[in-house]
Amino acid sequence: MSCTNKYRFNCRSFLISIRNKTWIIFSLLTFALNVYATELPPLNKHEAFKPILVGAADLPAQGMKISELSLAAIIDDTAEPIPFQIDEYNEGGAIYFPDWDVPLAGVAGVFDEQDKLLFIYKDAGPRREDYHIFDGRIIAEIELEGDDGVSRFVYLVHGAKLTSDEQYVRYASAHARVETDFYNLTYDPKNHLNWGEFLLDSYTGGEYPLDSMKLRLNAGLLTSANPIELTNNDLIATPSGERIGPIRTTTQLSVTVWIMNLPVLKLSSQLHHYPKGLQYDVRVMIPKMRRKLLVDPSFSMSIDANNLMGATLRSALGPELPGIVDGQIDDIERQMIKAGVTKTDNWLWASTGEKLDLIAYLDLVADSNPPVSLFLKDEKDSFDPPEKFVGQLPNLGYTIDKFPEEGFFGYVISMIFSDGFEGDPKFFSRYLRTAPDIKVNVPN
Repeated sequence: MSCTNKYRFNCRSFLISIRNKTWIIFSLLTFALNVYATELPPLNKHEAFKPILVGAADLPAQGMKISELSLAAIIDDTAEPIPFQIDEYNEGGAIYFPDWDVPLAGVAGVFDEQDKLLFIYKDAGPRREDYHIFDGRIIAEIELEGDDGVSRFVYLVHGAKLTSDEQYVRYASAHARVETDFYNLTYDPKNHLNWGEFLLDSYTGGEYPLDSMKLRLNAGLLTSANPIELTNNDLIATPSGERIGPIRTTTQLSVTVWIMNLPVLKLSSQLHHYPKGLQYDVRVMIPKMRRKLLVDPSFSMSIDANNLMGATLRSALGPELPGIVDGQIDDIERQMIKAGVTKTDNWLWASTGEKLDLIAYLDLVADSNPPVSLFLKDEKDSFDPPEKFVGQLPNLGYTIDKFPEEGFFGYVISMIFSDGFEGDPKFFSRYLRTAPDIKVNVPN
């Protein structure tokens, strides 16, 4: 383009204006592309709040003070602290409590080999660039590669002054109340095995969809001719410690089994709360002489729901067609009960169709392999305390059919809540408990 003398000034101004605008547009596009490059595709709703646990043995921070460690990620192209916690473990493989009788594995306040770092999957971000400035010194890059093939990163930092104050799980011990962004649950302060109120924010079918958690110990007393059934009222769980963290809150429970006003057995149980679920970890040491009091004992643990009429039920080994909650056991539910569960195939799924799904898992931590079975009741009018609402609609869980003669055994029952799981439970039951591939990179 050329300019005549007559219009040279105006033409030159026009060209300068074009150049300036072009530069501004180019700068904005470059910025937008840089921002876009740092964005990651969102995780699906079932993956987003998955807790990630990384053992200290896999991190180059062993021997450091826990109080000096924190976690950060790239958020909006800036290095920011994210919620995390580090739990110390005892020699039995459970979370350590100083007032419990199982010794700490390692040194208190020090990141030891058995300890674990916890954070939430969705808080991982894009990989850091050289221009990202961190508060503190990066000692490890933790890379998470999901099924989508996308890598997300968090950074273990030493000596940071800033930490996140966000709490995914909130616990008020004085009120025996747990709150998360998804559910609220209260307990009887005198017996944490008894639920008060359970509320799920997404549920559209009314209040209190889950009524109670039920325990049943059935055995003969000295002889099979004297059968007894112990309920929640005979198994008293009192808190003896608590570990309140932003990712997981753990309550140490001391459980006493009472028979005829005599304390017969003591159990150790840890109750874990996560953003979208909870977990009962029960450990039992049975003295041989006390075991002789109980003939052919069996133990069930189940969740009694409140009037979930029309809900569908599936199990890992049951038929493809779902059972329907209607106040009576139908043919498909009978097939589910007969198929049962095993140590490896044991998920149970209930779906209300009203933005509440529940999936449960059983893990045995015993040296022995006690037989287990599926527990299911679908009854409209029966009343079975400590429930508050009449009916077992449904009452679903597990039964340990036989105790060892003596020694240690234990089990873990896990529950995950959702406003609706998507797809075939044969598939989502696996990926709900499958962690992404984790790789730890140590900076030079």
